[in-house]
Amino acid sequence: MKKFFALLFFSLIFSFTYSQELKKPSEGKSLVYFTRASATGFLINFKYFDGEKYLGKFNHGKYMVYECEPGKHLFWSKSENTDFLEAELEAGKVYIIDSEPQMGAFKAAVKLMPFDNDSNNYKNIKKYERKKEGILNAISGAKEYTISDEDLAEAKKDQEDLVKRSMEKYAKRKAEGEVYPTMTVNSNYVSNVETVK
Repeated sequence: MKKFFALLFFSLIFSFTYSQELKKPSEGKSLVYFTRASATGFLINFKYFDGEKYLGKFNHGKYMVYECEPGKHLFWSKSENTDFLEAELEAGKVYIIDSEPQMGAFKAAVKLMPFDNDSNNYKNIKKYERKKEGILNAISGAKEYTISDEDLAEAKKDQEDLVKRSMEKYAKRKAEGEVYPTMTVNSNYVSNVETVK
């Protein structure tokens, strides 16, 4: 019973604190937030893609909002390494992917982590609240990144070979049995109750 009231209390606090920070997708669309909650490797830009589509690049202190069609997506990020995340998105839902910097040989590597909004999938309610607070602070305390004409021009010139090599790498690893993190329709979204109406 204590756990129930604690969860209710934290949910109410969360709703009041963050309800104005998250956007709502357009009718029939899905919305994906890419965040960088950790300041490790803060100067390094991570590049973001949806399959073969270049979305942009940003460092710590920024986040990106990407509206897309619901359904299957392959999100990936490039830094010293390339990290992939398979997603199944539902219309009308808001999803959060946190880009966790990892130790690299020459610069920060990246690991894409879907935020799981189901508190039952955490060891305890405190871990869930800490993770949620960290990610949402990365949105409320940061500047929204929007792709510039310069980045789009760079993408046209420089990303074609990177995309080709990365898609080949993904297909080869997948064929060899590698399992990637997934973001599912039901468990990895922030409910519409917590988004801007």
